[in-house]
Amino acid sequence: MPYFCNGGQNYAPPERVAKKTKYFFNPKSLSFEKVSQNYWYLIYRALGFFSLAVVIGVGMAFVFTRFFATPIEKGLIDENRKLRHQIKAINQHVSELDRKMNELAERDNKIYRMIYEADPLKPDQEKIQSYSDLLRMPEGELLASLRTKLDKLHHLASRQDKSYNQLEKLVKAKTAMLNSIPAIQPVANKDLNRMASGYGYRIDPFYHTAKFHAGMDFTAPPGTHVFATGDGVVADIRRDEWGYGNHIILSHGYGYTTVYAHLSGFKVKKGQRVVRGELIGFVGNTGKSTGPHLHYEVRKNNHPLNPAFFYYSDLSDADYARMLQKASETTKSFD
Repeated sequence: MPYFCNGGQNYAPPERVAKKTKYFFNPKSLSFEKVSQNYWYLIYRALGFFSLAVVIGVGMAFVFTRFFATPIEKGLIDENRKLRHQIKAINQHVSELDRKMNELAERDNKIYRMIYEADPLKPDQEKIQSYSDLLRMPEGELLASLRTKLDKLHHLASRQDKSYNQLEKLVKAKTAMLNSIPAIQPVANKDLNRMASGYGYRIDPFYHTAKFHAGMDFTAPPGTHVFATGDGVVADIRRDEWGYGNHIILSHGYGYTTVYAHLSGFKVKKGQRVVRGELIGFVGNTGKSTGPHLHYEVRKNNHPLNPAFFYYSDLSDADYARMLQKASETTKSFD
């Protein structure tokens, strides 16, 4: 090794550090061989470290995403949980609506249609849809159940709508019928003092024998107002010298007719439509009569009925009982 002089002193440069030689054991030759340090080997080692890092990174990412949710995922999970609760609540509400709709259908068949004498609606074919596509979704069974119940509700609502449309027509027809059936007294008789003779066998004032009296007699001064006892049409107006004298026949429909006899005058014409309580004539003393009075009859299919049974809209319960008592008394008729 050369030496250099430096101010009269000898100086030797530092020795170079020898590179560390690496060996590996070759199992084929059963000997240690020197590792060759070339660029391909370094690239291979770098790729190995990189691949290992990628695998470790992917594994850590999988573990993190599998067991630890991100803030966005946490928000979505919380939102899904709330939606699930809402769907369950809606499902319960729909079940309650289904129960109430069935109660309405039952009430419709057993009450409303019984009142209006109508047959129950015949059950129609309900279309059942399959929601197999929903079953593949999260909470699919719950969603499919909800859709099925909604379809059933839609079917029940449509059926009840049809039923109520029919009932509306029945109500209007029933209202027209109730308005047409005689239901009031033909003259003002608040204190029941004008009722003179009732329905049934009475003493004939002319022949003094028992004779069937087909109506009720109301005494009143000539000119007292006579009213239609139900909606109807003036079927006939007659002027007889004997019998009923001047009288009006009203046709109320549904088989009902009423007769107003011994009148002094008329306020309506034949064919005219009248309503309950409308003025149609005046009390008189025409025909077979012993004094001013109104003879009133109610007929069903041309058979006479007791008019006392047709004052339910005109009297209280107490007055009605008193009127029945007076009507049952055996007295002379006025015609």
